[in-house]
Amino acid sequence: MSRADIDSPPADTMRERADAGRLKMWFLLTGNRLAVAAVILLVGWAILVALAVVGPSSMRKLVTTQLAGGLFSSVLIAVVTTVTLVLTVSQLILSEEIRPLGEERAEMDEELSFKGYVEEVIAAPVSPPGPASFAQELVEAVRANVRELEAAVEESPSDEGVAEIRRFAETVEAHSDAVAERLEDREFGGFQVLEPVLDYNYAWKLFAARDLRNTYADAHGDDVEAAFAGVVGALGLFGPAREFFKSLYFQWEIIDVSRTVLYSSIPPLAIVSYMNLAFDPSAVPGWWFGLSGAFLFTSLAFGVALSPFAVLLAYLLRVLTVVRRTLAVGPFILRDTEQAVRADREER
Repeated sequence: MSRADIDSPPADTMRERADAGRLKMWFLLTGNRLAVAAVILLVGWAILVALAVVGPSSMRKLVTTQLAGGLFSSVLIAVVTTVTLVLTVSQLILSEEIRPLGEERAEMDEELSFKGYVEEVIAAPVSPPGPASFAQELVEAVRANVRELEAAVEESPSDEGVAEIRRFAETVEAHSDAVAERLEDREFGGFQVLEPVLDYNYAWKLFAARDLRNTYADAHGDDVEAAFAGVVGALGLFGPAREFFKSLYFQWEIIDVSRTVLYSSIPPLAIVSYMNLAFDPSAVPGWWFGLSGAFLFTSLAFGVALSPFAVLLAYLLRVLTVVRRTLAVGPFILRDTEQAVRADREER
């Protein structure tokens, strides 16, 4: 049997729970994807130049039109392959949007049914239409229920587990306040709405609430049991809502990366065509820092030509990171951390 470690809850942000630095989180999640793509290209170009300086190389090999043409013929294949891949994924997304009327009606009924459950929990006639405000209402419902739990425990004649329940309620209330404030006035689009939703570690909260309810609710009576049920119910709705918003975000992100790659592929195609048809390395004079002008020009053109691939890589890094950090739905904690759960084998 395991028990929730109320005294050592997980950190309040995904970055702290993953023990990752700000630079790493910027690169993987929070940074502008075009800026991340630019960093990828810059690092690749810097490595190429550094190898040319310190590695066993000869600039004379570059002073041939044939070699430069062969290099950029390969780049042309890479650019066309990247664009084709993005177009294929875009077609898959488009095909998901073309459905029979019956499926559209069934999806509408399911969403209205879910909204009905949420409206019962948040005690509102109509739930907010926007993802950010919808998630904010659920977080505030959790906060309201833990406040009721605190009040019910204080009025209970039993002292069993009161301090533990109070610490749990205070922890959840403080984190809910912070996440609800971050969701204020945010509009859906990109990562800005999903970020605070991912920071809300509802899995641990749900596990801890169920654990405390199973351990202490009978000792405190119906009011505490009802308050625990409210906390568990609100957290149980937050999980599916998060997954739904995540799926919408993925579609949004795929549309963004498709448009960006298609736009960014036009200059590389023009550069590759020029390098194949007209570029003459011997016509580029001069040397800088021990490198020929022909090499610097060619390496820069090579980097710009690979920009669609860098854009695709930057977007995929964020999407795959989000997928990895949100694999489980419900009270499952995949990351091995002593802050989340402690073993209590003596109670078996």
